[in-house]
Amino acid sequence: MSNPGAFQQVAEVYRSSRKERDIFWNIYVARPLAAVVVHILRKTPMTPNQVTFLGFGVFLASMVVLVAWPGWHGFLAAAAVLEGSYLLDCADGQLARIKGMTSDVGAYLDFFIDEVKALLLVAAMAANRWVVLGDDRWLLVGIGGVVLVAAGTSLTTFIRRPEYAGTAVKPGLPVVQAAPAGLIPKVRWIVERFLRWIVHYPSWFIYIALLDGLDGVDGVMAFLVLYLGTYLLYVGRTSLAVLLRLGRPSFYSEGA
Repeated sequence: MSNPGAFQQVAEVYRSSRKERDIFWNIYVARPLAAVVVHILRKTPMTPNQVTFLGFGVFLASMVVLVAWPGWHGFLAAAAVLEGSYLLDCADGQLARIKGMTSDVGAYLDFFIDEVKALLLVAAMAANRWVVLGDDRWLLVGIGGVVLVAAGTSLTTFIRRPEYAGTAVKPGLPVVQAAPAGLIPKVRWIVERFLRWIVHYPSWFIYIALLDGLDGVDGVMAFLVLYLGTYLLYVGRTSLAVLLRLGRPSFYSEGA
């Protein structure tokens, strides 16, 4: 029997290494492309954690481009490098599943680096505006944005604790829920799905970079408004939920 062609081999890598639950961007764009990387790496001694670290290095390069090369072409170049970083971010998990090297600590490493990337991205976008406009207030936007994203990350870590959630919640599993019945629940579901999409910036960062080339469109400003606005809503809602649950006197009599 002849060996299957390269396309069939990559397709088989994709089928055997994809997640059971995933988001639209990953299923149809990122993971099929990452399967090419996995196909190349699966017969090498490279480990999934090494791919994670390599992806972080590529992400740092995209942030350097974003700050050092202001303007639309620099934005596009930074977006392209960032998407390359995300392909490696997908490839590390797929490689782990292909090689049988999955681990809880690897999943937590991935989550940790993803959150560091989010902090660096906000800082770099604000620094980009500071370089272009020369307005020191953008440095304050960067500091405030980093604090906001860090607060959101800390809250996520807290509410995932089994002591709070009631069960262990591991990172890396996207929430996939069917649309509920009823107008108001369905509207809420649509809004939540949209906000989750905004938080997953690799799904749309390239689009905002392309739009930045249109007259009158400030892609960096649009990104910061959408991304930080979503985090502000998340931090506000989650903080209120924690306050209402843990702040009431009856909490101590519930055996929590």
